[in-house]
Amino acid sequence: MNRFTLIFIPVIALVCVLLVAGCTTSSDQTNLTNTTPTSLQQFPSSYQMTIAQPDGSARFIHMDTDVYNIGEVVEFYITGESGKTLECSNDPPTYSVKFQAGRGVWATKMGKDTPDKTNKTYLGAGTSTQMYRFITTGWEPNRYRIVSDCGVSREFLLRPVPTPAPTVCPPAVNEPLWVRINPISDHDAGKPFSISGTTNRAVGDELKYLVFPSGMLPKNLVMGNDKPLSIRVSEGTCGENTWSVDLDLSTPQEYYLMISAGTQNATAIKRFMVL
Repeated sequence: MNRFTLIFIPVIALVCVLLVAGCTTSSDQTNLTNTTPTSLQQFPSSYQMTIAQPDGSARFIHMDTDVYNIGEVVEFYITGESGKTLECSNDPPTYSVKFQAGRGVWATKMGKDTPDKTNKTYLGAGTSTQMYRFITTGWEPNRYRIVSDCGVSREFLLRPVPTPAPTVCPPAVNEPLWVRINPISDHDAGKPFSISGTTNRAVGDELKYLVFPSGMLPKNLVMGNDKPLSIRVSEGTCGENTWSVDLDLSTPQEYYLMISAGTQNATAIKRFMVL
């Protein structure tokens, strides 16, 4: 296999939308239209990579990327250009997908090796096919080639789904208990909201908390004189677990949330507004 160059250009997108768009059929070949389709703009991939192509005909086949993960949907369309009208053997044009089988041999993955010839169609400047789609679930990592009966082809790479890197936690150390409150924004009266935070208490441990107006004196949750409420700690990462309190306050004013991890020194308090 010849060496090739990958050029990485990040773009924002949603791959899951591509999968939803293509799961209803393994291929979709539709008629010609005089306008360039916008599906690639509606369903962009989460990345864009181009690879070196064997010849110049690849420019007629438009794809959002030349590199896909196994299971993703490949979308493409073909467009003619000024000074070069493409003659296609069928109406609508058909295509096949081939893969490298070794020693420079290309074998057919889908479609026909020699497509039937029916009514010819022509793609001139500004004339495009509608979108072709096929899903790559169950395919092998390899270099593939889309071959159109319009006399053009384009290659793409199919790679394994990347495995997320494992979370590497720092060595565990003995430390005093602590609890923290995440930043709290202002909220509208009568609309439910949540306040969350983190703690080094174990999953399932109980945290005590109170929500009170700013005019009241600070509370001592450890002594238990103020009848605090309680919540359970949820699992986080690397020993930094999480908690969350659901609130629904109907009186607009300034409030405080105080929460304790079990000792007076392991207590956090934060102000917020209900408007």
